[in-house]
Amino acid sequence: MGSSKWRGQLRETGSTSAAPPATSRATNPIQHRPQDLSKPRRDIHLVEIKYCADTRPQNQLNAAKEQHKDLCNILQGASVTLHIILLGVGGTIYNTHTLKPFKDLGLDFQRVKKLASKLLVHSVNFAAKLVHTRHALSSTIINSHQELVSGQACNPRS
Repeated sequence: MGSSKWRGQLRETGSTSAAPPATSRATNPIQHRPQDLSKPRRDIHLVEIKYCADTRPQNQLNAAKEQHKDLCNILQGASVTLHIILLGVGGTIYNTHTLKPFKDLGLDFQRVKKLASKLLVHSVNFAAKLVHTRHALSSTIINSHQELVSGQACNPRS
């Protein structure tokens, strides 16, 4: 079925749709599978979101460029754009390293700010879950060890 090509795309309202918006048919009349396109006709966007020290974003930016250098070389011949989006671990949203890459991807300024804020909230919530899980695991291991040690003390071997 033709509409399955469009499943999961976002409309301007942000909801998913099984059918494309009416304007999509006019702007994208022919759909190609990537393997059917020659490399020069491919337009590839690699997007990576990274967290960095709030005062030294350049270190993580350089590391991300180095990390993807080989992949970009493999894709040589295609139009490859690497979008590195940096968020500070202390809550910093950078103009050049956070907001600009989102704008380069076609988001308007209001959506850019909203998305950056949501990503920071998500990362804080995830970090809190990690800390809670680690604490719970540490407590379980300590309690198990204490039970083992106290059990041996109560039942010494002859």
